[in-house]
Amino acid sequence: MDISEAASTHLRDFSDFHIDLNKYVKLSVVALNHLFDSTGDPKELSDLISELIKGAGERWAATNYVDPHGEIEDLKFQLTESALMRVYSSFEVFLDEISGSYSEYKLKNPEPIDSAAYGATALKLFSAFGWDTKKIEYLLPVYHFYNIARHCVVHRMGKANKELIELSASSDFLEAIENWPTVIPGNQLSPPPTININKKIDLRPHHAITYSDVCYRLASEINKKLIEMVGYEYIVKSVAIERILKRDSLDYPPCKDAYHYLRYILNKEYKLKGVEFHLIKAVLEKEGIRQKCYQKHASMLALT
Repeated sequence: MDISEAASTHLRDFSDFHIDLNKYVKLSVVALNHLFDSTGDPKELSDLISELIKGAGERWAATNYVDPHGEIEDLKFQLTESALMRVYSSFEVFLDEISGSYSEYKLKNPEPIDSAAYGATALKLFSAFGWDTKKIEYLLPVYHFYNIARHCVVHRMGKANKELIELSASSDFLEAIENWPTVIPGNQLSPPPTININKKIDLRPHHAITYSDVCYRLASEINKKLIEMVGYEYIVKSVAIERILKRDSLDYPPCKDAYHYLRYILNKEYKLKGVEFHLIKAVLEKEGIRQKCYQKHASMLALT
């Protein structure tokens, strides 16, 4: 059984979030740009927005704007702020789920992590399980930058603090941006936010997507470490319990028995390769749940 490309439920959930955030940001921005470009006349644009608000299906009255083009530009900034907060919260949930769900695998005396270290939250998770951090080191300065930027948005009304200002000019951060391995070879990472003379962080919509991409890369490395740590037996057992023993109905088109059903899920959702029936049976037998799973699946199958 090949688990080298296996995807945990935690990674798949964060991947779904990452895709949704991309759609949220990109579709919102192009919609705002289309509205912005619909007319150069402020009065005409204000009237158009007012009509769109009235026809939005909400209990909203007509609203007029003196500078509608400026309002739209402000909205793109506010959109980016909200997206940064969503990325931070979603990735924190991911980290908490990993930490809490596999606590029995944690080291008794993990290596302490300096709270001021780049990406300390992620590093603490790696330390807790004794995982090597070499493959995430290039991510940490950029991850740390956007974590601080999010903090400044939430707690400083978007004004950069001393730590963010210093990090934005540091060689660690600038080199990480310069050497970033982009999805398309030869491309460069989009320029990070600048900080103006009033310490305001100049956020653009693509910054939220960059932040989400950084977190997704971290999540992917965490997933690899997790899968290596728990092994295929843990995955088979967990899927059998969650998808058969704890369910009252089947998720997929009928399979002839529990073993075919589990193989289908393990291959389709968890991306396990070379899943063989005798391995599934052996795990279930070892855990003392083979007969229970077989009978429970048969009873649910009879109801379809």
